[in-house]
Amino acid sequence: VTGSSGARELVKEALERYGLSQLSAAQFALCDVIGRFQGPEKQWHTEGLRVLGDHEKPLLIQDLWKPREGFSRRLELRRRAEVEEMAAKDVDTTTAGQSWVWGRDAPPEA
Repeated sequence: VTGSSGARELVKEALERYGLSQLSAAQFALCDVIGRFQGPEKQWHTEGLRVLGDHEKPLLIQDLWKPREGFSRRLELRRRAEVEEMAAKDVDTTTAGQSWVWGRDAPPEA
């Protein structure tokens, strides 16, 4: 994986690494996820996520934009059906349609 690797390429690579058919790559999306570790067991809690476009460069994006203090950013491989369902339930009143899906308990901050 390099800074020039696109999101679709990373999805295919991950599926191949875990022994899943590349034919199913269209069923998955690479997501840019903002969250934090909470509680005594430091479990991950997602605050918001955005599906990356096939040709976006995930590693470059991570280098250019950092989440606010106390939060972390990571890439997650998720089923497209799951993220589409989440997006359908979300009413975006903050980001003007920038395709972020925010957790219900913590609205995004600038």
